[in-house]
This record gives sequence, structure tokens and C-alpha cells, in this order.
Amino acid sequence: MAEIVANGVRLHVQRLGPKGGAGPESPVVVMVHGMVMDNIASFYFALGNCLAGAGCDVICYDLRGHGRSERTPTGYTMADSMADLEGLLDALDVRRPVHVVGNSYGATLTLALGLARPERVASLTLIEPPFLIEGLGEEMARSLTQVLAAVTDEEVEEWLANSAGRAVSRITRASQALLKETTIAEDMLATPPFSPEALASLPMPVLAVYGANSDIIDQAEGLAELVPDCTLVVLEQHTHMVLREAADYLRDLLRWWLFRRSEPMPSHQVRGAGFDTPDWVRQMIPPPNLNSGDEPTTSLSAARAGSSAEA
Repeated sequence: MAEIVANGVRLHVQRLGPKGGAGPESPVVVMVHGMVMDNIASFYFALGNCLAGAGCDVICYDLRGHGRSERTPTGYTMADSMADLEGLLDALDVRRPVHVVGNSYGATLTLALGLARPERVASLTLIEPPFLIEGLGEEMARSLTQVLAAVTDEEVEEWLANSAGRAVSRITRASQALLKETTIAEDMLATPPFSPEALASLPMPVLAVYGANSDIIDQAEGLAELVPDCTLVVLEQHTHMVLREAADYLRDLLRWWLFRRSEPMPSHQVRGAGFDTPDWVRQMIPPPNLNSGDEPTTSLSAARAGSSAEA
């Protein structure tokens, strides 16, 4: 386990590289996990090792207050999170632009970093980003309130005491402490909304991935319409838990995004019954392009593809 002090906070960091070590041309990929009930493990196991094996220099870390990083009583605003990430890059002596991959709140942070410090970012991959032009802070604070209610329920407490595995119990207890003993909820309330004008001038390519059955799928098209170079991918029969539900496909998609963007996007084959895709969401998913003799596949499509083909 590696620990680095960044922006005055002790952060748990894991760095993964290709066999033989990363070279000067290896893409540097930084992975930013979600809020409260998440930590470094979700990216480390789902995508980190795969991308390192593909030739990337991968940086995974626990956000402040999460996993094995320091849980400070305050300092959970978006500005604090960006300062932590920039401090981490400085401490690791990462000077060239990085490819940032974020999930859920981590994706919102990733987008905010691209807007605030575009010179440090080569590309953005946003997996299920909560994205609002108005009321973003209120929405995030409301979500945290719901999580707090869930993890403090009497039945949950009884289950933790009698049935939960050690790892699940540890994560839930840590989440309870984060929500009860820090200013995270009020800090989330202060999250500023995104500016349409700023989004319209975002200079780097953006890959945005949503589940067609996600509770925030209604935010996807607005993001794609505002960001000039945005590839929007909607995965049929998946929810907000895309990173867990479609990890195999995301590994293929990220390899394509980082190394082979001039080639056709890999297709996603839906397996199992899953969920029904609402009709209004299906309208965002154009039919697949078929060559003569090809069999149609269910799946994924780019609702809007940007023009850039450079990794």
C-alpha cells in the first residue's frame, strides 16, 4: 500500500503499469471512484489491471475520507476534491496531460477538472456522471441524505451485526462515519452547477457512458449536446451500476478509446433478460450500421460521436 500526502491530506494510492514498466509514450490514466459507498477497489479490479496490461500507466486512489485515505472532518467540496487530485499528480511528478476516468460522483469531479484545468487533461471518460445545469449541489446532497438513511436503518444495523461479511461491514461502517462525522453533505450542497458556456468550450474529447435504465439517464443528452467533442454511449438493459454490470465491455471500450479511436467502436452484446429500455431512451440509440451480410446485434450505439480520433 502506498500513501502520499497531497493538498495536506494523506491519500491511499496504487499505481499500475505495463510489464517492464511504463514508458514516456504510455498514456497516463487516472481513475476517480464514486462517493461514500465506493473506493479504489471498484476501478482497480474492474479496469485498472486491464489498462495497465494494455500499456497504460494507471493511477488509482481513494478519495479523501474513503477507503484507506485520511478522513478529515471538513474539505469535501468539489474544489477540495480537485485540489486533492492536482496535488496527487504533483506529488507523483505527473507533468503531462492525463486521461481521467471517473464513475458517478467521480465522473462529475472528472468533468469539473477538465473545465477548470484543461491543460492537465488529455481526455475524459465519464461513467454515469450526475450532470445538471441547475440544482447539482441540491441533487448531490439529497442523494447523500438517502444513503445516510439507508445505512443507519435498524434492519441494516442488525444485518451488519449478524450476517454481513467483514468487507461489507467495514465499508458500511466507514460510510456511516463519513456521513455522520464530516461536512460532506453540506459541502456537496455547495457544488456549483455546470456552465453551458464553459461546457461548450471544453477542448478535450469526452466519452460519456450511461445505462439506459439508469435513474439519471435523462441527463445524458444534455451533456452530449453541450460538449463539442462528446461520444455518448448508452448501454441497453443497464442501470447506474454500469461499472459493475458491464465491466467486460468497458474494458474493450477503454482500450478502443485510448488506443484505437480511428477504428469502429466495439459493439456491446446484451446478455440475459436485463431491463426493458424505455422508448424515449431508445430514441437516443440509433440502429447499428450493418454491412451486407452482417447480423444485427442488440446493444450500444453512439448517440453522438465527436470528431476527434486521437488518443
